[in-house]
Amino acid sequence: MTKKHDATDSNFRQSVKQYVEAQQLSEQALTRMQALLMSAGANTDESKVEALLEESYRAAKQPLQTEPDADSVEDASLLANTSQTRKPIIKLIYALAASVFVLVAAFQLYSYNQMQQLINSGSNKLVMTSISWKIADEVARNHVKMKPLEVQTQQLTQLRDYFSQLDFTPVNSSFLTNSGDNDSKMLGGRYCSIQGLTAAQIRFSQKDKQPITLYEVQYDPSLYGKQPILEQGDKPTELIVRGVAVSIWVEKGLLMATARSID
Repeated sequence: MTKKHDATDSNFRQSVKQYVEAQQLSEQALTRMQALLMSAGANTDESKVEALLEESYRAAKQPLQTEPDADSVEDASLLANTSQTRKPIIKLIYALAASVFVLVAAFQLYSYNQMQQLINSGSNKLVMTSISWKIADEVARNHVKMKPLEVQTQQLTQLRDYFSQLDFTPVNSSFLTNSGDNDSKMLGGRYCSIQGLTAAQIRFSQKDKQPITLYEVQYDPSLYGKQPILEQGDKPTELIVRGVAVSIWVEKGLLMATARSID
């Protein structure tokens, strides 16, 4: 009985060894198969060896059912939570970036408009100053030359009769009166021009002062630019050219200028 048992056991082991070598099981599968065979027992009849081997092999080849690692689960959960948290953050970043872009664009547009206004304002001032300077220079030159009067009169009506070629009517200036020159005495006048337009040059004498010349011409903003208007409370433009103090303003629809040599 013992000899038969030893022979059977030896045959069984030999068959298992050959079968394992033939199937080329992995180390993990081999371990599982050995456990299955041990549970079946070594006293199995030889006729059942092949069937047992097949069953053990199939069982050994089945994938292990392992529980997910706690750290892996935690990492996956953390990753999911992080992903969910990042979505609103990313949206917020995009929203902030869009807001900053809008603010920058608005600021640049505002700065551009302000710059344009400054440039235009500066340009207008330069143009106005340039035109005023040209007017003052021409008025000063006429005053310095002191050409003989073409008509001598102290009456405005007589002066108007003489200036028949003008397309306007010479008038008295309230600025000349209110500036302390009410003791002025009209001497007469002559034709002249201011920037190409025919004008009236009216000369006055003043006690203990240099003679003063009043110039009057039809006001054309396109030619003379924007000038201070006396009726609107503007103060005349004051310039000193060629040693002559010149004041320029608009009154009663006429461009007026006075010139007096500096003492």
